[in-house]
Amino acid sequence: MKLGWLFAPSITSVMFALRTTIASLLALAIALWMELGEPQWAAMTVWIVAQNSRGESISKGRWRLVGTVAGMVAAIALMGMFPQYPWLFLPALAIWVGLCAGFATLTHNFRGYALVLAGYTCTIIALGAVKEPDNVFNIAMARGTYIFLGVICETVMGMVFVPNVADRAREELRKRLQAILTKASGALTDVLNQKANATDTLCALMGSLQASSDQIEFSRIEIRSQGNEVEHAYVTLGLVARVLSRGLGLKTRMTSVSHIPEALLPFLHDMGVALEGLPARLESDRRGIAALVQTEALLAECRGRMQAVLPRDDEDSLNEGIILTGVEVMISDLCETLRSYRASVDGAPISERHRLTRNTDWRAAVRNGVRTMAALLFGAYVWEVTAWPQGSVFLTFIAVVCARFATFENTVLLSGAFFYGAVWAALASVIPVFVVMPVTASYVFFCLTVGFFMMLGGLATRNPGTAVMAASYGTFFPFLLGMDNQGRMDEISWFNTTIALLLGLGAGVVIFRAVLPFTPRRAAEVLRYQLRRSLRRLALPGVVMDEYVWINDGTQSMERAVRFAGSLASDRAEEMLRGTLSVMTVGRNVLMLRKLAQHGSLPDTAVAAVDGLIRNLLRRKLPLTHTAATIEPTLTELYVLERESQDPSIRHDLVLAIGSLLIVQSELPTSRAFLRATT
Repeated sequence: MKLGWLFAPSITSVMFALRTTIASLLALAIALWMELGEPQWAAMTVWIVAQNSRGESISKGRWRLVGTVAGMVAAIALMGMFPQYPWLFLPALAIWVGLCAGFATLTHNFRGYALVLAGYTCTIIALGAVKEPDNVFNIAMARGTYIFLGVICETVMGMVFVPNVADRAREELRKRLQAILTKASGALTDVLNQKANATDTLCALMGSLQASSDQIEFSRIEIRSQGNEVEHAYVTLGLVARVLSRGLGLKTRMTSVSHIPEALLPFLHDMGVALEGLPARLESDRRGIAALVQTEALLAECRGRMQAVLPRDDEDSLNEGIILTGVEVMISDLCETLRSYRASVDGAPISERHRLTRNTDWRAAVRNGVRTMAALLFGAYVWEVTAWPQGSVFLTFIAVVCARFATFENTVLLSGAFFYGAVWAALASVIPVFVVMPVTASYVFFCLTVGFFMMLGGLATRNPGTAVMAASYGTFFPFLLGMDNQGRMDEISWFNTTIALLLGLGAGVVIFRAVLPFTPRRAAEVLRYQLRRSLRRLALPGVVMDEYVWINDGTQSMERAVRFAGSLASDRAEEMLRGTLSVMTVGRNVLMLRKLAQHGSLPDTAVAAVDGLIRNLLRRKLPLTHTAATIEPTLTELYVLERESQDPSIRHDLVLAIGSLLIVQSELPTSRAFLRATT
């Protein structure tokens, strides 16, 4: 039901809306008691800071304080440098906000929010002081007081409504990891059972891992760094990414061989059945010991079958060996993942080198910074030409929407929802402004009326489909009430303020559509750039990239591809996902071949051929036939070496190398076509 969030909300949604409403009204009451000039900013801060989890709220509150202080200092400095020179002051302000938006793109979570907040807080303070520049310090201190008051009220109310945060966070972290492992085991089962949608499931899950890793930061805050569960959780997600990449490799191995031997099908089916039982074992044993023991037994069974297959010398045994080596490395990595999961629950020691990290994108940072500067200069020009009395408010909200959403990729969609949220806030403010406040000065009656509308916003915030709109609604609803100890907002002031707010936010949406906009073509270009950058790192002469670095880069690429795919037609989305997956698969198998070469299992000619493949893949104009021609001689040489070798371990490595090279051969045309595409 589309309106289920309103008519049948969950208890957690109701508690979130209730505690945030109480906190905002408490902050407003304290601000009125302190006789602050614009007390609505304290209530606005509560709604801005409030998040679904305590860790998110605390993190956002901390970084909001940091961003506010930075914005206060910047506003005082800019006003001091250009007190009587508006066309030096306004470009300097645009540059500052643009720099904040650009550098925010290079960070993640609420560190980026602190940077964009430093930008538009500076704008709010500086433009609020243009008529009285001598009072800029007092205005900055007042703005800081509102922010600190709102953060403190939200934090205290959260502590009251959500006790035992650390214990809850540990349990929620365990359940989150368990859910991810359950989905991963299901995806691997689909691969073993050769289901048609196995690749789509693996891609979607891999694309969600970076976001899940980002969320662990908030669990760290809730747990208060007690124990090492968080560090192990980071490692577990990194290992899940590696297991999923192995699953993708196994899928390609099974399609690259000439045929799957009939004798192997029952074994693959039994493996799939065993993995299907993994979620139940994780549920019954929270430490994951039973699941780990069962998976280690599967690995031993796989290795035993490998020893029986490799001595034979026929096409069936070779194909079976190619597939079994893929199964072996996948199950081996799954065992390591379960060990990490167990360590995250009981605190056992484990290596921490596998965690996922985010790479910086300087091109996106420059684009976001330039677009934000252009937006502010446009708003300043409109203000100067029209001499609109509400021009400073108009420019302020251009800065808010452009800085707030500059770090997102599909800015048109998000900023549009943000605008409509402000429209709903304007409609909701009509009753308090025009009906309630003119007839009574009772704060209790005011709270009953306003609290109802705030509760609606809180419930909508918990619904993913209305979260962005509700964030705007919760932020601007208190702003449009225009409260004061000595009077109230009259109808003309409300109308002028509302028009300035909506025009400012609407101008931001138009600017996002006009200046360096998000388009499907641009999405594909960004993704190809990211993949080429990873391939260039892989192709550096004399440098052996760690496999975890490649998987980390591939996870980010898949996250971007999955996110972009929702904005594309089905055929374009399929092309983007398939191309990203192909490049990831080629690179990972190249790393596998280089690793085998380091062990001395491959001839130098095979290594040289593989290095040449990657370098040629990056060249736009090289014919594909020239690139692929180097594979066949290398494969022939490996086939001969595999048949002649008597050492089981060397033969095992040669079969693994043949499988990797077959995967490269199979995926090379798709990778080449995707990287060379111009539309």
